[in-house]
Amino acid sequence: MRIAITGGIGSGKSFVCKQLQLRGIEVYDCDSAAKRLMRTSQSIREGLTALVGPAVYQDGELCKPVLAQFLLQSEDNKQAVNAVVHPAVAADYLASGTEWMESAILFDSGFDRRIPFDYVVCVTAPLEVRISRVMMRDGISREKTLEWIHRQLPQQEVRRRCQFEIVNDGQQDINKQLDDILNTIKNNKKTMVQTILSIAGKPGLYKLVSRGRMNLIVEALDETHKRLPAFATDRVTSLADIAMFTETEDIPLMKVLANIRDKEEGKECSINFKKCSSKELRDYFAEVLPDFDRDRVHDSDIKKLCSWYNILVKAGITDFEEALAPTEGDNVDDRKEQE
Repeated sequence: MRIAITGGIGSGKSFVCKQLQLRGIEVYDCDSAAKRLMRTSQSIREGLTALVGPAVYQDGELCKPVLAQFLLQSEDNKQAVNAVVHPAVAADYLASGTEWMESAILFDSGFDRRIPFDYVVCVTAPLEVRISRVMMRDGISREKTLEWIHRQLPQQEVRRRCQFEIVNDGQQDINKQLDDILNTIKNNKKTMVQTILSIAGKPGLYKLVSRGRMNLIVEALDETHKRLPAFATDRVTSLADIAMFTETEDIPLMKVLANIRDKEEGKECSINFKKCSSKELRDYFAEVLPDFDRDRVHDSDIKKLCSWYNILVKAGITDFEEALAPTEGDNVDDRKEQE
């Protein structure tokens, strides 16, 4: 799950992030990461040098005044720099494994279109409170503060695009607001993770993101995190509804996956299921499910199972008993009742 926290200058977003960190929740700082990557990333160094000129790096160090001058020349320049820096930041965030990200200009910069966030939390504060905070923090005039505020997307527009709001006006209880949001996300997270889907004709696995009146929105469980709609005409199956044939009774898929996990000690399949012989494949599966029905379980079924197992492990999902346990409303065909 990926959650962004944003808010305009002076909203107190950094304070809210500190409260999350005090709860043991790591927050990826987008601004700090961008500064770090502009110093250390070779691809960014090459991109900025080609865009701004060789003077942007002097003695191997980023020359901030040169970059700042280039940024202030036009909006096109700013977007061009974003196009160099933001892909690297997005990749760094995804590689970090951190769920939460702090970004002051999430929508202004279009960064929200680079990473599909499950939730966005907006920190807001009354205008006069924001002005007072910035003037005190940075020692600048009211006019300069307002100029900075007006350069950003209006607070009401940011709020409109977010699922949650934290009002940081110095009066309302921040921790209570955080409790409410975290509890909602926790309750929703279980449902989202449990509904893992297979779509006929499409490789890989998908997690359910949301239900529309006419379709489902799903997200690929791979490094692309690509989102797409699945319609009632698509053959969509929840892994919670799948079982494997044995000589006695059908075994839920989650138990078979758990057997592979236990055999492989939580790592990916040790067998090269794409290239091994039929005998090797079946001997391997016999160690996982000794009494599987040799007539009704085909090699293609075992290969698909191994492929799904590897996808789930790479996605950090190994508690299959929990992740694939059926829940109320888990049937993907519930969408048909809404049409």
